[in-house]
Amino acid sequence: MAMDQARQTAAQAAGNIRLLGLDVDGTLTDGGLYFGNDGEVMKRFSVFDGQGLRLLMDHGVKVVWITARSSLIVEKRARDLGIHSLVQGCKTKLDALDKIRQELGLEWSQCAFFGDDWPDYPVLKSVGLACTTPHSPEPMKAVAHWLNTRPTGQGAVRELCDFILSHQAGYINPWMGA
Repeated sequence: MAMDQARQTAAQAAGNIRLLGLDVDGTLTDGGLYFGNDGEVMKRFSVFDGQGLRLLMDHGVKVVWITARSSLIVEKRARDLGIHSLVQGCKTKLDALDKIRQELGLEWSQCAFFGDDWPDYPVLKSVGLACTTPHSPEPMKAVAHWLNTRPTGQGAVRELCDFILSHQAGYINPWMGA
Protein backbone atom coordinates (compact mmCIF):
# COMPACT_ATOMS: atom_id res chain seq x y z
CA MET A 1 0.00 0.00 0.00
CA ALA A 2 1.41 3.45 -0.90
CA MET A 3 2.42 5.38 2.23
CA ASP A 4 0.16 8.43 1.62
CA GLN A 5 -2.81 6.13 0.98
CA ALA A 6 -1.94 4.10 4.09
CA ARG A 7 -1.85 7.25 6.27
CA GLN A 8 -5.23 8.41 4.95
CA THR A 9 -6.73 4.95 5.42
CA ALA A 10 -5.26 4.72 8.93
CA ALA A 11 -6.71 8.06 9.97
CA GLN A 12 -10.16 7.14 8.67
CA ALA A 13 -10.04 3.67 10.25
CA ALA A 14 -8.84 4.96 13.63
CA GLY A 15 -12.09 6.87 14.14
CA ASN A 16 -14.09 3.61 13.97
CA ILE A 17 -11.96 1.48 16.31
CA ARG A 18 -13.82 -0.14 19.22
CA LEU A 19 -11.41 -3.08 19.75
CA LEU A 20 -7.61 -3.06 19.80
CA GLY A 21 -5.78 -6.37 19.74
CA LEU A 22 -2.10 -6.55 20.59
CA ASP A 23 0.58 -9.14 20.24
CA VAL A 24 2.82 -8.98 23.33
CA ASP A 25 6.45 -9.82 22.52
CA GLY A 26 7.81 -7.29 20.06
CA THR A 27 5.05 -4.69 20.49
CA LEU A 28 4.35 -4.26 24.21
CA THR A 29 7.91 -5.44 24.92
CA ASP A 30 11.20 -5.05 23.09
CA GLY A 31 10.88 -8.65 21.96
CA GLY A 32 13.63 -9.92 24.25
CA LEU A 33 12.99 -13.04 26.32
CA TYR A 34 14.81 -13.23 29.64
CA PHE A 35 15.30 -16.70 31.11
CA GLY A 36 16.83 -17.94 34.34
CA ASN A 37 17.34 -21.48 35.57
CA ASP A 38 13.64 -21.72 36.46
CA GLY A 39 12.28 -20.34 33.18
CA GLU A 40 11.16 -16.87 32.17
CA VAL A 41 12.07 -14.37 34.87
CA MET A 42 11.45 -10.95 33.36
CA LYS A 43 9.69 -8.86 30.71
CA ARG A 44 9.99 -5.11 30.48
CA PHE A 45 6.77 -3.13 30.00
CA SER A 46 6.55 0.63 29.55
CA VAL A 47 4.36 2.61 31.95
CA PHE A 48 4.00 5.09 29.08
CA ASP A 49 2.34 2.33 27.01
CA GLY A 50 0.19 1.37 30.01
CA GLN A 51 -1.09 4.94 30.39
CA GLY A 52 -1.97 5.02 26.69
CA LEU A 53 -3.93 1.79 27.03
CA ARG A 54 -5.78 3.17 30.07
CA LEU A 55 -6.74 6.32 28.13
CA LEU A 56 -7.99 4.18 25.25
CA MET A 57 -9.98 1.89 27.54
CA ASP A 58 -11.41 4.86 29.45
CA HIS A 59 -12.70 6.12 26.09
CA GLY A 60 -14.57 2.82 25.63
CA VAL A 61 -12.19 0.93 23.35
CA LYS A 62 -11.77 -2.71 24.43
CA VAL A 63 -8.17 -3.93 24.54
CA VAL A 64 -7.15 -7.57 24.18
CA TRP A 65 -3.74 -9.20 24.21
CA ILE A 66 -3.21 -12.29 22.07
CA THR A 67 0.13 -14.07 22.34
CA ALA A 68 1.60 -17.39 21.28
CA ARG A 69 3.58 -17.64 24.51
CA SER A 70 2.25 -18.13 28.05
CA SER A 71 3.63 -16.11 30.93
CA LEU A 72 2.57 -15.29 34.47
CA ILE A 73 4.32 -11.95 34.01
CA VAL A 74 2.04 -11.07 31.08
CA GLU A 75 -1.00 -12.26 33.03
CA LYS A 76 -0.11 -9.98 35.94
CA ARG A 77 0.50 -6.93 33.74
CA ALA A 78 -2.78 -7.49 31.85
CA ARG A 79 -4.67 -7.81 35.15
CA ASP A 80 -3.00 -4.67 36.57
CA LEU A 81 -4.09 -2.66 33.52
CA GLY A 82 -7.62 -4.10 33.37
CA ILE A 83 -7.19 -5.57 29.89
CA HIS A 84 -10.55 -6.87 28.60
CA SER A 85 -9.20 -10.25 27.52
CA LEU A 86 -5.86 -12.07 27.52
CA VAL A 87 -5.36 -15.07 25.24
CA GLN A 88 -2.08 -16.89 25.86
CA GLY A 89 -0.60 -19.95 24.17
CA CYS A 90 -2.57 -19.01 21.05
CA LYS A 91 -1.75 -20.80 17.81
CA THR A 92 -4.26 -18.97 15.60
CA LYS A 93 -4.56 -15.31 16.55
CA LEU A 94 -7.10 -14.59 13.83
CA ASP A 95 -9.53 -17.13 15.32
CA ALA A 96 -9.00 -15.73 18.83
CA LEU A 97 -9.66 -12.14 17.76
CA ASP A 98 -12.61 -13.19 15.62
CA LYS A 99 -14.25 -14.89 18.61
CA ILE A 100 -13.82 -11.80 20.79
CA ARG A 101 -15.00 -9.53 17.97
CA GLN A 102 -18.17 -11.58 17.52
CA GLU A 103 -18.84 -11.69 21.27
CA LEU A 104 -18.68 -7.88 21.30
CA GLY A 105 -20.89 -7.60 18.20
CA LEU A 106 -18.26 -5.73 16.18
CA GLU A 107 -17.37 -5.65 12.50
CA TRP A 108 -13.78 -6.17 11.34
CA SER A 109 -13.71 -2.49 10.35
CA GLN A 110 -14.06 -1.63 14.05
CA CYS A 111 -10.99 -3.66 14.99
CA ALA A 112 -7.30 -2.77 15.04
CA PHE A 113 -4.36 -5.09 15.63
CA PHE A 114 -0.70 -4.38 16.35
CA GLY A 115 1.64 -7.29 15.60
CA ASP A 116 5.19 -7.76 14.44
CA ASP A 117 5.72 -11.23 12.98
CA TRP A 118 4.18 -13.95 10.81
CA PRO A 119 1.59 -15.28 13.31
CA ASP A 120 0.07 -11.77 13.22
CA TYR A 121 -0.10 -11.51 9.42
CA PRO A 122 -3.56 -13.11 8.92
CA VAL A 123 -4.98 -10.75 11.54
CA LEU A 124 -3.46 -7.69 9.88
CA LYS A 125 -5.10 -8.69 6.60
CA SER A 126 -8.54 -8.81 8.31
CA VAL A 127 -8.76 -5.76 10.57
CA GLY A 128 -9.81 -2.23 9.71
CA LEU A 129 -6.58 -0.77 11.13
CA ALA A 130 -3.51 -2.98 10.59
CA CYS A 131 -0.49 -1.87 12.62
CA THR A 132 3.04 -3.23 12.53
CA THR A 133 6.64 -2.31 13.23
CA PRO A 134 9.53 -1.23 11.02
CA HIS A 135 11.31 -4.51 11.94
CA SER A 136 8.43 -6.67 10.66
CA PRO A 137 8.76 -8.75 7.48
CA GLU A 138 8.18 -6.74 4.29
CA PRO A 139 4.85 -8.42 3.37
CA MET A 140 3.45 -7.38 6.76
CA LYS A 141 4.51 -3.79 6.22
CA ALA A 142 2.90 -3.94 2.78
CA VAL A 143 -0.56 -4.67 4.27
CA ALA A 144 -0.17 -2.31 7.24
CA HIS A 145 -1.97 1.00 7.51
CA TRP A 146 0.21 2.26 10.37
CA LEU A 147 3.86 1.81 11.44
CA ASN A 148 5.26 2.89 14.79
CA THR A 149 8.18 5.30 15.07
CA ARG A 150 8.89 4.86 18.80
CA PRO A 151 10.76 1.69 19.85
CA THR A 152 8.67 -1.32 20.82
CA GLY A 153 8.45 -1.73 24.57
CA GLN A 154 9.30 1.96 24.89
CA GLY A 155 6.25 3.86 23.76
CA ALA A 156 5.23 2.24 20.46
CA VAL A 157 1.89 1.14 21.90
CA ARG A 158 1.34 4.59 23.43
CA GLU A 159 2.02 6.10 20.02
CA LEU A 160 -0.70 3.86 18.56
CA CYS A 161 -3.15 4.66 21.37
CA ASP A 162 -2.59 8.39 20.88
CA PHE A 163 -3.08 7.99 17.12
CA ILE A 164 -6.38 6.15 17.57
CA LEU A 165 -7.64 8.59 20.20
CA SER A 166 -6.72 11.61 18.07
CA HIS A 167 -9.20 10.36 15.45
CA GLN A 168 -12.03 9.34 17.81
CA ALA A 169 -15.07 11.60 17.82
CA GLY A 170 -15.68 13.27 21.17
CA TYR A 171 -12.32 12.36 22.69
CA ILE A 172 -11.07 14.89 25.21
CA ASN A 173 -7.79 14.21 26.98
CA PRO A 174 -8.77 14.15 30.68
CA TRP A 175 -5.51 15.82 31.66
CA MET A 176 -6.00 18.76 29.30
CA GLY A 177 -9.72 19.28 29.86
CA ALA A 178 -12.21 20.75 27.42
